[in-house]
Amino acid sequence: MYPFRSIYVLPQRRCFSDVIRLSKRMSELNLCSRREADKLIQDSRVVVKGDRVEPILGQKVKAGETDIQIISKDGNLSRGSEISTDRGETVMLNKPKGFVSGQPDPRHNHTPAVRLLTRENIYQDNPETMDILMSGNHLSFGTRFHDDGGLPTLLNYAPAGRLDLDSSGLLIFTKNGVAAKNILNFSEKEYLVKVEPARSLSRQELKMGMKSLPYPPIWDLGCLLKGGRRLWNDRVPLKPLVEAEWVEEGTTTTENGNRQWNGAGIIRMVLQEGKKRQIRRMCRELLGLHVLELKRIRIGNIRLGNLPVGKWRPLSDVERVSLMTLNK
Repeated sequence: MYPFRSIYVLPQRRCFSDVIRLSKRMSELNLCSRREADKLIQDSRVVVKGDRVEPILGQKVKAGETDIQIISKDGNLSRGSEISTDRGETVMLNKPKGFVSGQPDPRHNHTPAVRLLTRENIYQDNPETMDILMSGNHLSFGTRFHDDGGLPTLLNYAPAGRLDLDSSGLLIFTKNGVAAKNILNFSEKEYLVKVEPARSLSRQELKMGMKSLPYPPIWDLGCLLKGGRRLWNDRVPLKPLVEAEWVEEGTTTTENGNRQWNGAGIIRMVLQEGKKRQIRRMCRELLGLHVLELKRIRIGNIRLGNLPVGKWRPLSDVERVSLMTLNK
């Protein structure tokens, strides 16, 4: 039905400036992850321009190729791999402060958040969660990478995105490359940010060469919604925030109409991009505000909800499908 063609194995003498690996292009098109693409190629389940690609790794296509399809298990062509039947492949954690998202720096004694993904910390809040846990969907626990003999944790899960040591809230772990890519590149992230007026430059800011912070602090969040501003020493300007509003202002208005700070305020921010420590730096450098607490409460359509601090659960079927089809 789909004859083999070897035209995608290009001669070595050809210039490779306009071609890329087929697996990379499939990942760019959000069809599947690179690892999944290699498996599909080896299984002879990839069709380019109507011709099935030979099961040889390293196949290449034009950099802008879009006519790539996958042969489903029932023999039909599709523009993406099937939604995985592994209902436990993606889980969500309410990360507390004091844990790092990835692997810790050996110079510091920080605990990775993955160590919280134990049997004891599962939050069994509804029948669907119980059903997923009872279905035996590859929720494997072990101590393969533990040096201290701690409790067994989920194996082969990686964090999709980051939350720094001093931040808390929603953190997603997954074994699915497409899910991780969608979280990193296509998902909105919503945060609650508790702030107060910044008092002085930090040691790190002085080391970077900064001279001052905005004073008095700026209450108007319009500069965050417009975008185009650059943080100190950054070459790329910031993209506009999707939303930014005061939940609790932390100010009072004096008789002459000026705003006076009387405590900490809370800002709700929705971002599409996510640079390292971006929110903390925006607050200090653009608004003159110091971040006291930072909590992520949403990624795409997945909300933290009532998940207790330090607990985790598998994504529901609706959450998992919405995450996998985010860029379709």
